[in-house]
Amino acid sequence: MASAFLKRKSWYVNFVDGHGRRRTVATTARTKAEANRLAAEIEQKAERQRLGLEQLPSESSMTLAELCRWWLDQRCSPHRVYNEEKRLERHVLRSKLGATELRLVTADLIDDQLRAMERAGLSAWTVNGVRAVLRTVYSRARKARIWTGPNPVDDVEPRRIPRKIPTTLRAEEVPLLVAHVPYEWRDLFATALYTALRKGELFGLQKADIDFGLGTITVARSYDRDTTKGGHADVIPIAPPLAPFLRHAVESSPSEYVFPAPDGSMRKPSLDPQKILRRALARAGLVDGYEHVCRRCKAKGMPHQERHSDDELRRCPQCGMKLWPRAIHRKMKFHGLRHSTATLLLRAGIDAHRVQRILRHSDITITTETYGHLNIDDLRPALRALPNVEFSGTSNDVVDAEFAETCDPHGKNSRISSTRLLPAAAAEKTKAGTAANSEAIPASYPVGETGFEPATPWSRTKCSTRLSHSPPCDSVGSTGASDRSQRRLGGSPRGQP
Repeated sequence: MASAFLKRKSWYVNFVDGHGRRRTVATTARTKAEANRLAAEIEQKAERQRLGLEQLPSESSMTLAELCRWWLDQRCSPHRVYNEEKRLERHVLRSKLGATELRLVTADLIDDQLRAMERAGLSAWTVNGVRAVLRTVYSRARKARIWTGPNPVDDVEPRRIPRKIPTTLRAEEVPLLVAHVPYEWRDLFATALYTALRKGELFGLQKADIDFGLGTITVARSYDRDTTKGGHADVIPIAPPLAPFLRHAVESSPSEYVFPAPDGSMRKPSLDPQKILRRALARAGLVDGYEHVCRRCKAKGMPHQERHSDDELRRCPQCGMKLWPRAIHRKMKFHGLRHSTATLLLRAGIDAHRVQRILRHSDITITTETYGHLNIDDLRPALRALPNVEFSGTSNDVVDAEFAETCDPHGKNSRISSTRLLPAAAAEKTKAGTAANSEAIPASYPVGETGFEPATPWSRTKCSTRLSHSPPCDSVGSTGASDRSQRRLGGSPRGQP
């Protein structure tokens, strides 16, 4: 039976654990009642563990890095080993967290590691990727009974990923990009644009999957696996512009693969065509601008650089040397070609169901919300469908001068959303009242026995200056007005012009 006792101003609990061994642990209890309550709870949990109703705490001496190595060797999918190993080596295996024993790893330690990654400038997508891998590692270890404790990653909240608009190609940019892709990669890039196949599906595509007689492509594998990411095989048609590229790829391939490596083997998953895409975009001029750098000033430790939209010849204002233009690449990945295919099809008026079949998505919302990206030009026809309203302004209408001064011609710096128009009669009445007031208001008023004060802004409802001596009635032009009206700076009595 569990018992509590006081030792060195701290309360301890003595109990029999789930393995049947007697243990003594320190508690945070401040009173004997709290210590007895904790002892009862610990004894009840230990009894459930002895009866097999709860899992026993693991006493493994493995570290988190060793557990990750076990997962990579025994439970990780072969096509994911390379990427996951690089991810874990960078963020977990070589860190202080990786050297921590499993029994000491808590949700707080994992969250601290993720926060350190955020402070290092890593994106929320990368942080969530590490969290997901660690969660999978613990889950597989619990199923294999290597770790019998809880999964601490479940208590670590995922980071919120801001939704961004991926960069896609326009219809006129597709042939321009394909023309600047290197010769040995041109067939693969054209197939990616006209079929929306993923990188693994392109690398694993075989000659037997293409039927030129029926004009179809069977997508049944990714890399060397017998299934795709979606877990099902699909048949898609061959677009007429794609047929010459596919025939050339099949005829020039020395092996069973359509896009093999130079030695005829399947291209490795680690091969990233991202560099090929960036160079092709730069050669085609599909960039976000150019950064002109002076190499001489940079070598002297005084770098000078300018950003322009073109790569025209320019000279350094400091030393007069020619500036070296460097293309600022678009933030576009190879997977962006798949996004481009979906976006171009939707812009061309193809219904979403057929686009879903081409991209082989299980849900149409993935096609429309994740892969279909509309730009500003796609929204203009929708706004043109609104009812047309004719502008009915005439030459007799005048613009209020107060609003005209606050509005620029383009409305960019305006403090109001529209220009207020006044009828001609009201405008003339306003001009007449303004002229009468300007003649009646003297240049200055006495404010006391010492000097004068120039006229200050005022309104009908609030006077900015209270006069100690009211001006004579004839100077204001308000005979018979009340004392309150006389105290107004240049104001006329209510009801009089």
